[in-house]
Amino acid sequence: MPVKNGCVEFENGRWSRGNQDPVMRHLLALPFVLRGPVLDVGGGDGLFMSLARDRYGFDVRVLDISPVAVGMARQRGITADTFDITNALPFNDGSFGSVVALDVLEHVYDPLSLLREMGRVGSSVVVAVPNFHFIVGRISMVFGRIPFQSKPRRGHVYWFNYYVLSRMVRDAGMRIERITYGPIARLGVFGRILARLLPNLFADSFVVLLVRHDEKPVSLK
Repeated sequence: MPVKNGCVEFENGRWSRGNQDPVMRHLLALPFVLRGPVLDVGGGDGLFMSLARDRYGFDVRVLDISPVAVGMARQRGITADTFDITNALPFNDGSFGSVVALDVLEHVYDPLSLLREMGRVGSSVVVAVPNFHFIVGRISMVFGRIPFQSKPRRGHVYWFNYYVLSRMVRDAGMRIERITYGPIARLGVFGRILARLLPNLFADSFVVLLVRHDEKPVSLK
């Protein structure tokens, strides 16, 4: 079966299980959405775009490879289109104030090309990726278990850590303007401190605000 058709089938099955609920990546990424209109690449059922629309009043749009997910986003009143995001995005340069991809880059074989396209069509970019070097995954491997983020049902095909993400951002012609580390929740403030000091070990994910190298520093809302 071709990869694309297999991906559509996988994503349709995933979204057929129902709408997602807001989780940590949504809460961490929302303050990084600085201006509209907003494009969510691989935006699924449109949950995050509905949060951005309700909070800021921005015009929002979703692209996703799954017709099931696109139908769910439209039920939220969001403009959504079925589109293979591994292709060039069908928009002119600078069409959007913000372009978002939350837990998407790890699902494509060439995330650098997608990141470049996001930087082309957006003034700023918001990305969230899981950290495959997180300590919980390392401990799982020591005991012979497959880490959660590497299980087949997750659909991940590209593995990020802090250094891989940083290099890819640079190669895409952008810089990290702000970063938030997904901490070990049970450790509270101590977990957040550890994540900042040793992100490859103690951050379970990274949420970043990106701008082009020639952009001036931006301020958060």
